Amino acid sequence: MAGVRHVWVRLAFVPVELPGLVLDWRSTERGWEGLVAYVDREGRVVTEWLVATALRPATAGPKPGSGVG
Repeated sequence: MAGVRHVWVRLAFVPVELPGLVLDWRSTERGWEGLVAYVDREGRVVTEWLVATALRPATAGPKPGSGVG
């Protein structure tokens, strides 16, 4: 599947980056969005469209101080 990749998800009002997997991309009036599956802090699997600015490629670990790991 083209465009599928691992990312770090940065949600508003959540002090940690969460690991996620981009399943698809779409272009909207606000810009690019990714359909992302991730596990929230309560252990639930969430799949939702997120703006591209909320995603960071997971080429390395989470940013220092993110609380992941």
